[in-house]
Amino acid sequence: MICKKLSFIINVLILSLIFTSCAGSRELNELGIIMSTGIDFVDGKVLVTNEVMMPSSSPTKGTESKSNSVIYLQHEGKTIFEALRNATLTFDRKLFLSHNRVLIFGEEFAKRGIGDYINFYDYDSEPRESAYLLVAKGAKAYEVMGINEGLSDAPGKYLESLVENYIYTSKTSSITLNEYNRYFFETKAPVLGVVERIEKRVINKERADESQKDSRLVLNVEGGAAFYKDSLIGYYTGEEMIGFNFIVDEIEGGLIVFEVPDKYISPDTKYTGTKGKYTVLEIKKNKTKKDIQIDNEKITLNIDVKVKGVIGEETKGLRLTELEVKNAIENACSEKVKEYINMTLEKAQKELKMDTFSINTLFHQQYPDLWRSISNDWESIFTSIDCNVNVETNIIRTGLIDIPTNIEKGDKSAY
Repeated sequence: MICKKLSFIINVLILSLIFTSCAGSRELNELGIIMSTGIDFVDGKVLVTNEVMMPSSSPTKGTESKSNSVIYLQHEGKTIFEALRNATLTFDRKLFLSHNRVLIFGEEFAKRGIGDYINFYDYDSEPRESAYLLVAKGAKAYEVMGINEGLSDAPGKYLESLVENYIYTSKTSSITLNEYNRYFFETKAPVLGVVERIEKRVINKERADESQKDSRLVLNVEGGAAFYKDSLIGYYTGEEMIGFNFIVDEIEGGLIVFEVPDKYISPDTKYTGTKGKYTVLEIKKNKTKKDIQIDNEKITLNIDVKVKGVIGEETKGLRLTELEVKNAIENACSEKVKEYINMTLEKAQKELKMDTFSINTLFHQQYPDLWRSISNDWESIFTSIDCNVNVETNIIRTGLIDIPTNIEKGDKSAY
């Protein structure tokens, strides 16, 4: 009896191994792998532009140009899904969306509203929720596609890398489809990344294409695109996005460039070079806490920031070895961070007139009973609340040197 049961179990395991397969699997040579997608409105229809990888044309296998590693397909439809399926009418492979890492919305499309269309990417099983969302500032989405001035194999990968580089400046947003959905339902005011096409000077003219002898096109992802519900209502600049990321506690790195008052320069300091103006702190760690205070029906938003960093550059000739100078640098850095935050808050309250920082969620958490009575009026209330910003800067290192190199060497007073 035991032998029969054991034999039955072994047979089941063997059959499971034999008949195991990837149900619904598709061969790679049957698919068109999308790297990035641009979405626009043209003549009342949705125009979808897809960057599709050509695996056999990898530039690492020969001298082939990076621009030849992908092709671009444009198809129209009443919806995004229909436009993607219409691609099979003229393209010999079915488009595969799981490797699509960037969705770009043309500015006109973003102003008109993206909500009715992008829910396709939530319904369908192929698209990834980790795809980055960007707005093509002042342009159609397809106008910023096809540019690759990086070392990546494909323009889509180049653009994805630019977005992920935000940790080095904090001057943009790296919001994904998943995060967009969360902000949309929580605050109705998500802030997406921005991409622009800009011209740069050509250095190596001998190797440049004839059409780009004097200037070349690169992509720039500086700034943020502010939405209300599903429509674009305005832009934050790069510096305003630093303030934005401080407010929402999304700072992961970047630089604070600021000026320290001249009185901290010793009058007997001698310079070997031109006296500069700026001190630069590289952010290593940051923590922002927010709190809402209500006093006699007056609402105040308190923002407390604690930032730690290292001095990465000092061009003013300040003596970092002196405690008084170190304190002055920390105070000046704190004032600059305050300036970023206040500048961004003013933009949100006076120009955009929209809470793009999820302050409504904070209010709901702190005052749930009161929130029920004011939630419908929050957008107008937000524009009139007072803001109190406190910043504490802590310099944890001064880099490899304490004395700037523009101070004359051998000058004893400098040490």
